[in-house]
Amino acid sequence: MYKVFFIMSPFFITFGLFFFFLSFLFMSLSFSFFLHWNLFFFSFSISFPFYLDYISCIFMGMVSFISGSIIYYSEYYMSEESYKSRFFLLMFFFVVSMIFLILSPNFLSMLLGWDGLGLISYCLVIYYQNFKSFCSGMITALTNRVGDVFILACLSFFFSFGGYTYINFLNVMDCFWVSLFFFIASMTKSAQIPFSAWLPAAMAAPTPVSSLVHSSTLVTAGVYILIRFDFFLNMMIKNFLMFISLLTMIMSGISGLLEYDLKKIIALSTLSQLGFMMATISLGFSDLAFFHLITHASFKALLFMCAGIFIHSFNDNQDIRSYGMMNKTFSFSLCMFNVANLSLSGFPFLSGFFSKDLILELVLLSNMNFFFLFLFMFGTFLTVLYSFRLLIFLNFKNSFYFSSVETLVHFLNIQNSMFLLFIFSVSLGFFGSNLFFFPYNYIILPISLKLLVSFVCLISFTFAMSVSKLMKLKNDYLQMFLSQMWFLNYLKTDFFKSFFFYFSFYSSKSLIGFVELMGGMKNLGLMFSVSIDLNRVLKSFIFFFFLLFLIFCYIFLFFFG
Repeated sequence: MYKVFFIMSPFFITFGLFFFFLSFLFMSLSFSFFLHWNLFFFSFSISFPFYLDYISCIFMGMVSFISGSIIYYSEYYMSEESYKSRFFLLMFFFVVSMIFLILSPNFLSMLLGWDGLGLISYCLVIYYQNFKSFCSGMITALTNRVGDVFILACLSFFFSFGGYTYINFLNVMDCFWVSLFFFIASMTKSAQIPFSAWLPAAMAAPTPVSSLVHSSTLVTAGVYILIRFDFFLNMMIKNFLMFISLLTMIMSGISGLLEYDLKKIIALSTLSQLGFMMATISLGFSDLAFFHLITHASFKALLFMCAGIFIHSFNDNQDIRSYGMMNKTFSFSLCMFNVANLSLSGFPFLSGFFSKDLILELVLLSNMNFFFLFLFMFGTFLTVLYSFRLLIFLNFKNSFYFSSVETLVHFLNIQNSMFLLFIFSVSLGFFGSNLFFFPYNYIILPISLKLLVSFVCLISFTFAMSVSKLMKLKNDYLQMFLSQMWFLNYLKTDFFKSFFFYFSFYSSKSLIGFVELMGGMKNLGLMFSVSIDLNRVLKSFIFFFFLLFLIFCYIFLFFFG
């Protein structure tokens, strides 16, 4: 049966290219299309609205194009699995849910795609059916349910206003609570602090799922609805959004520097770029955030697909310390990975450069205090640093593992699914900057500010070359705090596992005598190990709630100071 879904790969690619050309037509004519489709009419009507403009057409084209490439890629990657039909069916419904979210201008119908993404992402994360996948799937589903609650709260407000379609309220919408609820819902979907724990945990899913989720579907849904409904956000919410997004960008960048899991490094880079996009939205440049969202989707999908080939070829080993000198056997795949990685870091004249450099120059041009400007520059420094650190580990480090997997015929065929994304990673930024956002291309800055971004990137590159192997801090507590996302990864379903184990151990021993409870060395050793785990979790509690205390102090001073 899965062959049927494999045949749908060229259909998705053709569908995506069609919507790309349709978006050019809509933009040139300044045209948008609203369709109200009545599904059922008896004593009451059930309708589904569609709204097509150049933003929805471009993003739907990108989602369809990447989905078609990943379905074709999954034929190779999932060839040894037993439940391929279930996998491709879930992928199909995942893409359909995202298309519902993109097309809907109505909060009630948008909830169908919003909930569909959360439910099907849970099914995809637990695909391998082990305890780690179960915990990762639960934290993904429960975090997304928090966002669903706030979307439902927005629905109740819109019901009191007399309708669910936001177009009817463009000129009258000025409600602080709708703005706040909508902002929190987008934070949960795009994994901003303090909801960042689920995004690296979702790496338990198969690599094609990670490629689709991190490029154009689940994690980009929060950014997309903020771009689409940015008129909901007032200045207080925008300032708080900038603070949270820049904090997320710094946190994920530092965690990426201390991580050795290949998929988690790319996942943390996604989290960093999501924070960068949300900070751009908070400045009022929603169209530039959308431009960066599109360019980011192309090279991030390519990064995960190349990483999947490396992991599959190294016997499912994801530790980058086991890689190195891969140009001997992974020449073309490594070339595509390096181009996508350089595009992520904003290397000149690749796709990521045209969006990131434009945003950073507008940041330098805007009226911003030094603290936020420093966070922007430091986040850019960290992006270049972890990108080149990963590049050094894969290209210049010695390895004792060699493989001839690229000589296989099916592997050579599977590279066709990655080649178009490779072209997009190189040229999409140039064509997009000239076709879509032409007025922003002329920015006049002093030479010192013009060279500031290049200087920061050059310093980061030099630093990466000198300390690429030295990523071990002397202070173990600081190392643990920075590498574990400021202890946000303890917010998982196994968060109270040590406590549950402790109490279940004593409750099971309460039915026997005191000698059996305290007599064996095995029991004493077990009790000692449990106390050590409790001590670690207690310290995690303290650090995490101290971080939350700082955030809430900032909120209180901002709103009431």
